[in-house]
Amino acid sequence: MSVDYISVDVRRARAGVAGQWAAALGIALCATAAHAGLSDPGPYGAGWVDVSVPRPSGGSFDAVLFYPATTSGPGAPYTGAGAPYPAISFGHGWITSVSRYQSTLEHLATWGYFVLASKSYGGLFPDHSAFADDLRWCLSYLEGETANPASWLYGQVDSANFAVAGHSMGGGASILAAARDGRIRALANLAAAETTPSAIAALADVRVPVCLIAGDEDSIVPPSGHTIPMYDNAQAPRRLPLLDGGWHCGFLDSSFFGCDSGSLPRATQLALTRGLLTGFFQLYLKGDQTVWRQVWGPEVHSNPLVDNARLDAGIVLDPAQAELHGCGGQTVATEFLLTNSGPLPTSFTLYVEDNAWLTTPTPAQTAVLGPGESAPIGVTVEIEAGPGTLTDAALISACADLDGGTRSYATLMTERRVPGDLNGDGAVNGADLAAFIDCLTGPQVAPLSGCDRADLDLDADVDLADFAVFQVNFGAGS
Repeated sequence: MSVDYISVDVRRARAGVAGQWAAALGIALCATAAHAGLSDPGPYGAGWVDVSVPRPSGGSFDAVLFYPATTSGPGAPYTGAGAPYPAISFGHGWITSVSRYQSTLEHLATWGYFVLASKSYGGLFPDHSAFADDLRWCLSYLEGETANPASWLYGQVDSANFAVAGHSMGGGASILAAARDGRIRALANLAAAETTPSAIAALADVRVPVCLIAGDEDSIVPPSGHTIPMYDNAQAPRRLPLLDGGWHCGFLDSSFFGCDSGSLPRATQLALTRGLLTGFFQLYLKGDQTVWRQVWGPEVHSNPLVDNARLDAGIVLDPAQAELHGCGGQTVATEFLLTNSGPLPTSFTLYVEDNAWLTTPTPAQTAVLGPGESAPIGVTVEIEAGPGTLTDAALISACADLDGGTRSYATLMTERRVPGDLNGDGAVNGADLAAFIDCLTGPQVAPLSGCDRADLDLDADVDLADFAVFQVNFGAGS
């Protein structure tokens, strides 16, 4: 299918085939709901065409543009059902053809992204700095096309949401590009290699979310000399997902002379990579909050094949775990300290998930906090009335308003207790009476004395007012 066909398809859509677009959009939305797995293809097909990208200084270079399509294949008909789409500029590795990344670049297109992969600097002696600029000129090309009424890309590119990515040399070049270009909102790469000038040094100047995916069995670009120093020099928010058994050429669709090998099967490594990239870009380029837990939340640590020990959101909620207790019908409260440990000032919005009982953070949004500044966050829980003991678990998260995606979280466990059940056996009887008397005649500050269950009116002491509540409930649960 030719590029001319693609142009005709878009122009027909602009001419007013409204019903056709609405049907396509409905299909896309249903498909999106069905694709819970980020490693699975998205709701679109993937097409690709060769384009020529101009350089501001003169001349041009070849690149491959991957795009959402109605079917999959070279020159497949473009679909604008979800346009405008964010765009990603991708850099290939040293002497590595763009075609060896075909499955990954197609995958991103199926999720609703334009991916432009430069073919420049594929020789033995590439200019890393110039290659980084070519990644930037790819974004400029898309910016120009979406503003050009004569282009099939007119109005189709979300030029406010650009990202860079790459593998090996291209990963290092993507870092250089992100440090130079304020249009870039997210940086994610695969086994990024140190470059000249230094990508490690350049990361200190990157002020967007960073995801450095690597394999722990990479013998060509070992993490210890490349991605780990990069992570160490990066600013939060930053991640380094380390694939267990992952290898350098495992990020390619096929190996060639000089490639390494690893214990992780290539298909598994590519699937993990697709999921990591898709989640990261969905969060930061599309604001898809349904994936935040796969990027920063508890689910990050659920896959034994991915080591996420190096993860820094630039947000700290202290304590990371808290517990509350009280009787049915009571409202109990605790406090967290939220600290901005990132490099830039931002306010934070608080969210609550997984809770069954009404759980309210205060304030719902903080004032702007500078780097190193903190704010207290109060959380109240309304314990539902009912018999017996029951617990409710809530996930409290703070989202940085600066980028709308980065979060940190804490867990809050609230226990509903039978009033007066000091030994936790679900009944209030003579055993509890003996324990209550010990608390009543002993230290008066319940949390310090181990008599928290005897503090029935939650005023931080154990006295006759608590005993009055105990008497009323004596015999409950028996």
